[in-house]
Amino acid sequence: MVVVNYSRGIFKAAIVVYFSSINLASGGFYQHRGYIHREHKLLLGPNSYIDVAVERSDSERSKKEQRLVVGLNKYSHDSSICAADAETGEVLFYLSKERLSRRKHDGGPTGTLVEEMLHTLDLDVDCIERAVVNNHHHRVLPMEESLEQLEWQVALGINHDEDTLDELNLLSDLDNKLELSHHLAHAYSAAAQAPFDRGLVVVMDGMGETYGAMANAKYNSDDQYICDLAFDEEYINIPHDIRDRIAHSRHGWREGESVYTFVREASGNGLLVKPFFKRWIEEKTPPVLYNHGFENMESIGAVYSKASSHIFGDWNACGKVMGLAPWYSKWVPDGEKLISTMSGKVFVDDGDDKFKINSAAFQGEPLIGSSFEFNEDTEPCEMTKRAISCAESVQRDLDKSTSEFISWLKKETDERNLCLVGGVGLNSVMNGKITRNLGFDNVFIPPYPGDDGIAVGCCAYGLFGNLAQPNFMSTGAPVWSGPLSAYLGPIYNNDDIENAIEGAKHWIDVSDIFKEDVRIDTIANTIASGAVVAWYHGRSEAGPRALGHRSILADPRKGDLVKFINNAVKGRESFRPFAPSVLAENANEWFEDVANNASPYMSITTQVRPDKMKKIPAVVHIDGSSRLQTVRAEDEPLYHKLISKFYEITGVPMVLNTSFNTLKGEPIVETPTEAIRSFLNSLNSIEVLSMGNFFIGRKDPDPADLFEVVRSDGITVERKIPVRAGPFLFEQSGSIIDEEISPEEAILSRTTKVRMPDRILHDDSKDGGWVELDELDVELLGMCNGENGAQEMIEALIGEDGNTADDDDTVQAVLNSLVKLFD
Repeated sequence: MVVVNYSRGIFKAAIVVYFSSINLASGGFYQHRGYIHREHKLLLGPNSYIDVAVERSDSERSKKEQRLVVGLNKYSHDSSICAADAETGEVLFYLSKERLSRRKHDGGPTGTLVEEMLHTLDLDVDCIERAVVNNHHHRVLPMEESLEQLEWQVALGINHDEDTLDELNLLSDLDNKLELSHHLAHAYSAAAQAPFDRGLVVVMDGMGETYGAMANAKYNSDDQYICDLAFDEEYINIPHDIRDRIAHSRHGWREGESVYTFVREASGNGLLVKPFFKRWIEEKTPPVLYNHGFENMESIGAVYSKASSHIFGDWNACGKVMGLAPWYSKWVPDGEKLISTMSGKVFVDDGDDKFKINSAAFQGEPLIGSSFEFNEDTEPCEMTKRAISCAESVQRDLDKSTSEFISWLKKETDERNLCLVGGVGLNSVMNGKITRNLGFDNVFIPPYPGDDGIAVGCCAYGLFGNLAQPNFMSTGAPVWSGPLSAYLGPIYNNDDIENAIEGAKHWIDVSDIFKEDVRIDTIANTIASGAVVAWYHGRSEAGPRALGHRSILADPRKGDLVKFINNAVKGRESFRPFAPSVLAENANEWFEDVANNASPYMSITTQVRPDKMKKIPAVVHIDGSSRLQTVRAEDEPLYHKLISKFYEITGVPMVLNTSFNTLKGEPIVETPTEAIRSFLNSLNSIEVLSMGNFFIGRKDPDPADLFEVVRSDGITVERKIPVRAGPFLFEQSGSIIDEEISPEEAILSRTTKVRMPDRILHDDSKDGGWVELDELDVELLGMCNGENGAQEMIEALIGEDGNTADDDDTVQAVLNSLVKLFD
């Protein structure tokens, strides 16, 4: 909370407001690159990234010829944007809203995403030629066209906030707007960029579009809304009589699982996408219930999410469920009966083999009270063993159901290539088994199979349309010839990095290494020495997984790093495994069945070869598996170069890779400022941050700097003056410890808390940003006004006390407190 300022005036006290550039999620406003979103005004003060954030007037805006097609997933969770050149089809930008707002899976309006896209590409909103949108909870365009109703709701503070009315969210002046149904958007996100020209796309998630929305659009000839009911050809529906059932349904039906076939013309001039199969799931409870009644739905994805809620109290913690399941073989007694969570066949319409879920598996007391602080040597408690059994049950049932379903699809269609999308496609254990066991020539899973990939599918449809729907006018852009780059986030230049460093200079030591080979050699040797390194380079990754641009890296040979990184660096459960980033050309030597760059986006879990397990214990899960990322030089040359150097030093062609985020509840870091903040929050558990040309270390406070020193050569070294980072709120509360004794004898327990939004480690997600301090800490914080040095503080306190016998204790207490306040 305290920065140090030379009294000579080399550093001005005003420098502390540099920390206002940290993104704060409070009250619906947040700051990014110097903007206050909603009002699009510049922040005032010495730090605003002025060189990159100056808002241009209409007369100053560049009138570029480039035209854009924009895809948007909006209002639901995981809002995202994808923008491409309308003429060439080149994807120029992709970003999820969570990276700006710092709230995982953040949804809602997308004006901030549009603004960031236009800023990065240096374009005006008038350059957007077409927008294609989706939100699977309700129709988007009819809602946005009712502007007066939106304004009324915003004024009342119901349903929407001011961000909805942002012109960059509504794009009111754009006439060419379309809406694509949910599963069709998922399908396009894979089919348009698959590394093969034809195949199947299997969409499996929690829930998709409602049948009612589709039927209403077809009945009203709504040509702005493209959905599966718009296709003339028949496809398999489960149940087969869905049209009759919808008429008698209490709450409606939604997409559960969908399958499409696709063909990309060899010329690249067209894409044909057709529905082949769709299983509808009934909404058994009102959609106004918590999470739209999701917990009561019966899709494959909803069942797995229900297990996530049952174990962790969070429907979107499915990755934790997947990581917990393998501990079953270690800690649950052999032969203990697993409770089935789902059974039957997805593709069977009726009878004993019809797909069904076992609701009893998730009834009774949830398991969220389980303690997950166990590992290979520490046995979990009985409730935790029940949680492990539940995770194992739902994972086994998922593997069986999906394998039978996709095997049937392969037989029915004779297709040899497969794409997997929808949130279930994030389950790398399932993906690995499908890839290895079902006999497809190729399996493709994009880096964003979940709803953050919807924007990519919308963008693809806006560019290419569908040869099955010739009435739609595509832009004429050639269909993508293969997978898109996974690195399409905002661009941060050296000035951005230097501004972030300037804002944190009191807390960090910085060295600048211009030669790339020297930087790579230094980082590789640092990792090989056992240190944990933060690695921040280039544009951010698309999707939820760090792929070597926003990563925390470590040595996979050191098994003790698993507990250290989980506990000290990431602050998460000790049972969770870590992934290796392995050179694609060496992957098959260390892992089974991963030839041909099988897992570039960390989508596949496979077994480590038995003779290699002991060499890389930090990336081997309890069952001998690893969820790996295969890295090719042509995809990510700098990251490949780093791993190659580590291979040269150690003989191991991989590094441990986990996402760069150390603050609880936050997603992967996006900006240079966030990278430094997250690095500092690790409290030295991360040894160094490599960002651009810079090596950044944490600066430890030295109490000796607070006093004037005369060196042996007679030169006087000026003391440093503590300065608080900004204004703070102070709160003190008290309670009587023992109420049974008299008030005169009662002991009063006081709690003192401070909230300082401008401090570099301020974190709203932890107790609203309040930090508990001692009373002395708060008293000294109030004195850190740039005028009082440590000596003055000590003298003031001694003067208050008047007991010279305690002078030494007072001096030590003040110094200890100032060191504490440094953070």
